Amino acid sequence: MTAQGHPHAIFKRAIEHGNLLVAETILRSEIPRPSLGDLLELAALIAVKDPKRHARVAARWLQRWLDARDDATIYDVALATSLLQSLGGRHHGSALMALREMAASATEHGTHRRTR
Repeated sequence: MTAQGHPHAIFKRAIEHGNLLVAETILRSEIPRPSLGDLLELAALIAVKDPKRHARVAARWLQRWLDARDDATIYDVALATSLLQSLGGRHHGSALMALREMAASATEHGTHRRTR
């Protein structure tokens, strides 16, 4: 734990304040197994702060989401892809809200799958 608090709290504050450097540093060095939600928040911040990296980061997030959702259809992938493309643009907020729901659903799905 760092002097400023729990690493996850520092990561969340960095995301809220738009501090990409701190968010990436904490995620890489202090959070060994970031959640799908954490990775989404980072991808959304990258879309705004470093758009040149967004496509690659979004593709990695989509792959992680697919790994968690073994029941995903081509329609689910098309929706997720469209929402990811909207990050950093005019519909950033609404796209991020929908992606947060998809991430939460995938996380919940993965938890149920492991407990069966």
